[in-house]
Amino acid sequence: MEKSFVTQQINHIESEVYKIVKPIGFTKHGRTLHRFVSDDISQVINFQCGQAYRDATHLLSVNIGIRIPECFERQFHVVNNKTYYHEYECNLRTRLGIVNAKNIKGEKVYNLYKDVSEICSDIIHEIENDVLPVFDILSSREAVLNYRREYPWFDALNDHLILLEEAMIYGHQNDLQKAKELFDKYYEIALQNSKRCPGHIDYLNDLRIRFNF
Repeated sequence: MEKSFVTQQINHIESEVYKIVKPIGFTKHGRTLHRFVSDDISQVINFQCGQAYRDATHLLSVNIGIRIPECFERQFHVVNNKTYYHEYECNLRTRLGIVNAKNIKGEKVYNLYKDVSEICSDIIHEIENDVLPVFDILSSREAVLNYRREYPWFDALNDHLILLEEAMIYGHQNDLQKAKELFDKYYEIALQNSKRCPGHIDYLNDLRIRFNF
């Protein structure tokens, strides 16, 4: 009964959000709402419940993501081979609450035993006012290069990788000189922090060979 109730609650919430975003190009795939912009950049809204072993399946988080293919795949020329991508396949990732509060500590977790209309209202308000406007801005590679740093709350997990991901974008655009310049800058920073993650330098060395840097 509990699982059925929780499922009904999530279904209702997702359905209400989908009504808002379907007219602007989003399609529904399970618990993921997805659209492509600029041909191959993904924008994602994902509904995720807590884990069963923690007795948290009634707790809902709303994940937000933007995926630039070459940044996630670490290849200059990559072609999308799926009809949609999950939030965990995005390189810019955040959650509702963080976006509105502009603070990592602002993350919202919704208790599905509470009033579903209030939950819907809160989620839709933040998506309409805080998420979709940024989706509209960060909808091309040029915009990501120019404006990504202005939205750090949209980049809650990977902001430390900005230089590396910018190198991937320039490589995708065949500006190999700029790509190498940014890669080298990132490499120097990584060297300074190599004690924290020594394997990362090996990974970057493999990339350097692959890209002939």
